[in-house]
Amino acid sequence: MQKKHGRKIKRVKSLYKPRKSRSRKALEIAAMIVAVCGLGFVGWNIGSAILNYSPPGGQYEIDREPLTVPADTEPDEPGDPGLSDGAENSGSAPLNAIIAPSSVLDNITSLAAYVRQAQQSGFNAVVLEVKDSTGQLFYASGYEPIADSDIMRGTLTAGQIYNAFEDTGVKPVIRLNTLLDSLAPRVLGDVSYVFAADGGRWADDFLDNGGKLWANPFLQGTRDYHLFIIEELVNAGFTDIILANTIFPHFRSSDRSILAPEYTEPAARFEGLAGFVKTLEASGAALYLEMTVRDVVENYAGFNNTAELLRGKNNLNGFGLLLVYNKDDFGAEYRTGEQSTAALPTDIGALASVIYKQAANKVSGFEITPLLSREGLSDREIADVLSAFGELGFESFIIR
Repeated sequence: MQKKHGRKIKRVKSLYKPRKSRSRKALEIAAMIVAVCGLGFVGWNIGSAILNYSPPGGQYEIDREPLTVPADTEPDEPGDPGLSDGAENSGSAPLNAIIAPSSVLDNITSLAAYVRQAQQSGFNAVVLEVKDSTGQLFYASGYEPIADSDIMRGTLTAGQIYNAFEDTGVKPVIRLNTLLDSLAPRVLGDVSYVFAADGGRWADDFLDNGGKLWANPFLQGTRDYHLFIIEELVNAGFTDIILANTIFPHFRSSDRSILAPEYTEPAARFEGLAGFVKTLEASGAALYLEMTVRDVVENYAGFNNTAELLRGKNNLNGFGLLLVYNKDDFGAEYRTGEQSTAALPTDIGALASVIYKQAANKVSGFEITPLLSREGLSDREIADVLSAFGELGFESFIIR
């Protein structure tokens, strides 16, 4: 993830500095795991399994101070998924990032304390979720149509949040939930899905049963709203934006008769997603599309679910991919066809290696950053997955 200057849109971005041999990368990431995890980060107390971990190939001693990786000029290795063929190498340092809880944005004291501990624990980047999956904003936006609405939950301005990172050595990265948003359709016009016959607002179930409204990527109101937010963040100094939940609702068969066909027809509707994210490029930010690695790999019927917008991947040059690993997404096998499956390794490190290699093949030409969800994983499993990322050539990674 790299810094943008002004409003210029750069079509190819690099998260990585010049690459090293895979063995060295694995050693350095394993060392970084121990250095940062052993310090007991907020809400994350990694035990002795990681502290005693050593990578394949032998023992080594660990300096418990945050790791400083020296410059390296070894030549690139072919087939390394950490950097796409032909991508520009920016020379920027790799990012080892932690996703912060939204509560750190409650006040400047909480935010400053979190940033300080992130740095002390060895992380050089913090991901801030400023818009959650209900549509709440956790900063004080200047978007007039949502003033005094239930959307606005934050009191800190974008500038105040950015300033909390100055002179810390920690890079702020923004995570923005996009279309999974039940609040904006209530407050803003030209955002919601509507019934084709009478223009009434569509929800994914009866509202009395907990049904939700969704933001519609085809509509200009949805695009204008998200572009305003991103431009506001860029103007405050933020340069890297993760777009999460850029997805369609699950439409039932009955919805095909009451909604416009472009919303429900799988062969064409991805154009709405691609058009939506392309609109956001006008902000000049470096944009990253978040999706699960499972949805990228298990695409025998085409890209679906969180990866559906990749059906239009030929029009998405310049976007990075943030691929999320969730333990519960994988069992003993994964589906490769309607009636065919492929066996998966039982060792979690080997499993991560296989899955991300497959993903790199499926999305050749895109830069990939792995995001590891720690839910359900032991300390040792976390270490094994991160070490696998290092051996694959991913110098940057995010942990949730």
